[in-house]
Amino acid sequence: MRTIKNILGVLLALAVMTIPYSCGDDVEYTPAEIPNSIEVYFPDSNSSTIDLSSEATSFEVAIARIKTDEAVTVPLTVTGGDGIYTIPTSVAFAQGESQSKIVITYDPTVLEYDDYTDITLTIGDDTYTSFYGLSEYSFSVGIPAPWESLGMATYVDDFVSAFWGISQESYEVEIQENVLTPGLFRLINPYSPEVYPFGLNGGTGTYDYSQDHHLEIDARDPEGVCIRQQDTGLDWTYGNFMVWSIASYEMERNGKTLEEVKAQGDCGTYANGVITFPSSTLLCAMANYNDGGFYTANGNNWFKVVMPGVVLSDYSISVAYAGKYMGTNDQIVGVVAQINAVGEDVKSVRLAVVEGNDVDAAVEEIKNGSVNYVEVTPQVGSVLIPFDNEPVEGRYTIVAITYADNMAQEVSSAEFKYTPPTSETWTARYVGDYVYTLFFDDTDPGLTLYQSDSDPTRWKIENWGMGVDFIFTYDQVTGEIMVEDQEIGYVHPSYGTVYVNDLVDYTGGTNTGYSYYDNGVFYFAVIYYVGDGYFDYGYETFTVTGGFAGAGMQGVFSSRTVSKTISKVLINKTPNKVNEISKKEVY
Repeated sequence: MRTIKNILGVLLALAVMTIPYSCGDDVEYTPAEIPNSIEVYFPDSNSSTIDLSSEATSFEVAIARIKTDEAVTVPLTVTGGDGIYTIPTSVAFAQGESQSKIVITYDPTVLEYDDYTDITLTIGDDTYTSFYGLSEYSFSVGIPAPWESLGMATYVDDFVSAFWGISQESYEVEIQENVLTPGLFRLINPYSPEVYPFGLNGGTGTYDYSQDHHLEIDARDPEGVCIRQQDTGLDWTYGNFMVWSIASYEMERNGKTLEEVKAQGDCGTYANGVITFPSSTLLCAMANYNDGGFYTANGNNWFKVVMPGVVLSDYSISVAYAGKYMGTNDQIVGVVAQINAVGEDVKSVRLAVVEGNDVDAAVEEIKNGSVNYVEVTPQVGSVLIPFDNEPVEGRYTIVAITYADNMAQEVSSAEFKYTPPTSETWTARYVGDYVYTLFFDDTDPGLTLYQSDSDPTRWKIENWGMGVDFIFTYDQVTGEIMVEDQEIGYVHPSYGTVYVNDLVDYTGGTNTGYSYYDNGVFYFAVIYYVGDGYFDYGYETFTVTGGFAGAGMQGVFSSRTVSKTISKVLINKTPNKVNEISKKEVY
């Protein structure tokens, strides 16, 4: 590939070859032709959108020129206007005048609100235009619907927060209501660096100041609140950050009615001066990430708009699964719930553990007393919750409801997997070092590897992670290894119990990264995840450093070909760094 320097060298060589020259020759110089144009142009200051007033009948468009020595009239070509606007077909400049304006007139009584018209103005021909300015000006013009400021609302974002794992933060934003459409609100540039607490993401992002980026919320039906697709103006290295609500998505893309999306539980509500949405019913996207695909937002259930003057009570709660607890007969009889945060206006909390993940049904059962629950005074800490029935292997959910004035207020839940205890016994076989690279950044030296006495393919590394057993199967005949789906002993303060699983199992057997054993080292292809998404995935290792009497591990792996590189095609990789949550793409 030629560099610019090489190309210039070739051009110079050609020039020397085609122009005979000697020291005695006179070089004839021909100066560049001076343009005859009077150089008329449209200034950059002209806006691409012109908002008109319903009380006016005209507006002006500026046109400039460079040569000002004589008076001149310049023809204009007009495209668009739909016969609504009366537009001059020329502009006059007086002698010495560098800028002039044309006046475009209209009848405001025939214009509809928010119905904008496209118009293009073009300056005459080459005898008038300038090399240094725009010869054509395109713009949209119309009367915007009037809005009235209601004052400063309190806003809690869970669009950006949900995608980037940012902490909860409330802040004040001006809110306006459409005068012609009561219940149609807009927050005024809520993500501009001047008001948004996280601004430009520590200087790594940008904001589009070329236009307004108000957040419009349609609450005309208080039980059917929707948010149309719109841009926030933020760009945190992956393109424009866009927002939407699932309800609006379903209506616009799938043709559903407002009553249908309300019945699905996808809409927000506007009650007592507060706008909220159910968890995971909002959407967000970045233009240059995964082709602009939308991801669920409001997973933290933080999104809230509190109208000016409304004093908001705090009935919130955050609960997580913290483990199981044993009864007197060494059988698991309940779980430990960790209350991480509780609102100051909460008077009591009811907690229950139910089979499955139908939180709405569980809430109704707790309210009417058809399921056993524990009621505690509100405080951060651990709560023991007995199982309502003898548990079986499967998924369960902790459900917590806050109460005040004898009324149920807000709900938090945490899903977990339950595995019944077994009488399995184990024999110590090896000692080794486990190297963590995905969720933890650490090494555990001298951990003991055990083999099951009843099933020789079952193995466990004791005191792994945060003090739990790391269980996997290893068939020394076939060489196949599969890490069990299990807890790591850590409860994330925002996302609950963290699990580890074999990558093949997590992806349904479609991933090409396999766990394997080779020359004294176990290579575990694993993924760390929670209910809302995953943190990271890849290989971690356990290197055998010694053995116990009777150990007889085969040192030769099976002849089956093993991929040592993980295919990432089928997994939605997060744009964040390690240990940030990526929401699973659903739209």
